[in-house]
Amino acid sequence: MPESVLQPNPLDGSRSTRANDTFHPVLVNFPQPRPLHLSHPVTFVLVGGFLGSGKTTALAALGRSLTKAGHRVGFITNDQAPNLVDTASLQILDAPVAEVAGGCFCCRFEDLLDAAQSVLNQDVDVLLCEPVGSCTDMVATVIAPLQQFYGESLRLAPFTVLVDAHRLRQSALDELPQLFPDEVSYIFRKQLEEADLVCLNKIDMLPEGEAERLQQALVEWLGRPALGISALHGDGMAEWQRLLFAGSAPGSHALREIDYDTYALGEAELGWLNGTVRLSGPTAIDGAHFVEILILAIRDACRAAGAEIAHVKLSLTAGGETIRANVTRSSEDPRLEGSLSNPVSAADLVINARVRMDPEFLREMVTDAVACASTEQGADAEITSIQSFRPGYPHPPYRIPSLGG
Repeated sequence: MPESVLQPNPLDGSRSTRANDTFHPVLVNFPQPRPLHLSHPVTFVLVGGFLGSGKTTALAALGRSLTKAGHRVGFITNDQAPNLVDTASLQILDAPVAEVAGGCFCCRFEDLLDAAQSVLNQDVDVLLCEPVGSCTDMVATVIAPLQQFYGESLRLAPFTVLVDAHRLRQSALDELPQLFPDEVSYIFRKQLEEADLVCLNKIDMLPEGEAERLQQALVEWLGRPALGISALHGDGMAEWQRLLFAGSAPGSHALREIDYDTYALGEAELGWLNGTVRLSGPTAIDGAHFVEILILAIRDACRAAGAEIAHVKLSLTAGGETIRANVTRSSEDPRLEGSLSNPVSAADLVINARVRMDPEFLREMVTDAVACASTEQGADAEITSIQSFRPGYPHPPYRIPSLGG
């Protein structure tokens, strides 16, 4: 039986056993996880990054490029609860997609294996996976166990972490006012520290010279390369793809020490909401206008409450077409992608919100915004599911602080 590290995580409010304010895990024996059945070698690509860093857009663009190159691509999305905008967004690519809900990959490792098997059964040779944006310690709890137990079948690509320039300047470089508590910034920094490859995303939105300056700041801080990309417009994407398949081994920056109490507090600072809504009405609904007024209503309500947005995403689907909107901070304007050809009589809406706000208040706020937007459009809105909560304390069943065990 392999020997490695298991992370005990108390839920009773007591502090973990730590030294110098850092938790040191205890060596234990792991149970053998379930097998994966593969008919051919598969490349496993894990792409992390904080909420709003553009992971789904990047994976969709990477998937399209790999498909054009002759690969058979599948996706696995991940969230603290079901009904993801990300899953709906990737499903339109006509590739197999599985969703792991109820916790991050690190805490739902067996579910990750089940999802992987369901996608692998559809004859893919590249598996693109996106963990929850508020999670860290991915190398020790996901990549290293995959390497240890499935390294003969899976080829693990270097672990990429995407970073948004505004969040970098705010949470790591101290160039902008910090709008989240230190515990949230701790997660952000730990995500970057464990990356094999850091990609500064959305460089198309930066003024001339700023991308280069921030990349150099990342290099000086982390001591490893930082690539500039625009997942939306394609800048740097070919080089990122080349690096993923260049044969470099992943996991050389696993977090040997991490304070899980601080990590848990950082996640619990955010209220999370996932919901689905069925829209219908006696008259046609202008889907694009509905999405725009709804996300503006949510953003403005967050502003009025003094609540900072980490990410709010909407996806409206009708007649096989989808329009999406997202906003990654309370001070910015939302961005819309996609379109609906004509006004529709019925549509399905998915809402994902991660805001520094009490979850029950977030639920009330989003429910009110949906009611106002549907009234303005003359539509009936039936909320078919809704969950609002704070993430619980992370409990990874496997934690290996290095790929050597």
